[in-house]
Amino acid sequence: MTYSPDKYENEAGLSFQEKSVIVSLLTSTVVYAVFAVLVWQRYQAGSFDAASVLVFWGRALLILIGVQILFQVVAQILLAISHAIVTREEEDPSFEDERDKLIELKSTRNQFVVFGVGFLLATAALAFGHSVTVMFVILIAFLIIAELFGGVSKLVYYRRGV
Repeated sequence: MTYSPDKYENEAGLSFQEKSVIVSLLTSTVVYAVFAVLVWQRYQAGSFDAASVLVFWGRALLILIGVQILFQVVAQILLAISHAIVTREEEDPSFEDERDKLIELKSTRNQFVVFGVGFLLATAALAFGHSVTVMFVILIAFLIIAELFGGVSKLVYYRRGV
């Protein structure tokens, strides 16, 4: 199947859905980069002791998820506002048809496959005697990779037309 532009495509050739994916990828990259730097600084400071490592990773994941959701919501709201101002359209740019739903399903499948591989690797790391920290690093790394891979695959599917 070849690419067919939808009615929300602008002069630059990007639909609102594609812009939304790009904004999501950029926001995720920034949040994950800041998270990685903060965790690395804590690691360098030697703040990982055996007694508090699980508490640290539990808090780190909860904070990461909360910040990620907050930044995604704010970024998508700003995108919708800027889209409305620039295009001066009153229609809903986030309208989904069957193609959008199929793209969402395929990219979610890709995302789950990548995360599943990461989960298996993290579990294998524990089974072969690695520390809980190694398991969490693998798990979080594949969580990040899976989300970014899902977004990139969604962008590719929109460009290809599924």
